[in-house]
Amino acid sequence: MRGALGADIRRYAAHDPAGRTRRQLFLQNYGLQALLAYRLGRWLLRSRRTYRCWPLLPGGWLLYYLLSRYVRLAFGIHLELSADIGPGLYIGHFGGIRLHGCRIGSHCSLGRLTHIGPLPGGHGPVIGERVWIGAHTRIVGAYRIGADATMSAGAVVLQDIPDGALCMGNPARVVMRTYDNRSMLGLADEPAEADPVLRAQ
Repeated sequence: MRGALGADIRRYAAHDPAGRTRRQLFLQNYGLQALLAYRLGRWLLRSRRTYRCWPLLPGGWLLYYLLSRYVRLAFGIHLELSADIGPGLYIGHFGGIRLHGCRIGSHCSLGRLTHIGPLPGGHGPVIGERVWIGAHTRIVGAYRIGADATMSAGAVVLQDIPDGALCMGNPARVVMRTYDNRSMLGLADEPAEADPVLRAQ
């Protein structure tokens, strides 16, 4: 939990020109609050297999419930525990965000009114690392979004998207095969490293 949450915090700190402390970042960033609740819930799920963690689970689940309900009701951010979210996610806006039954690589960015998940009874999408997902984007179904891809605002994905592509429209179509989104992600000064788990698939 600490590793992934630490990457989330660093990502938000990189977007913060005021240089606020971690406490200030948590108090003033709804996306970071949602990620704190999500990371806690995923840690609690893993901890069910560890006997020494059992005394912490009742209080931990109560805290998770309160935090997750707060961010859902106050900000409209639904990060369900069925989603496998890599470290360093950045949620730049609030409202109408739902992630469930999907896999998202490291250092991605989400806009508002974004829905990512499976079709009923099906598998969810697998999204590579460093993907920028614009507002009103819909990725519902067993699609694979390549690393470094960019989904423009309003994109509705109905096919696999290759690495590094820029996609637009409903249905989304590739308009550029090679598009550099690193400045949009705020990662222009960081080296591009593939997520080893997603790369191995």
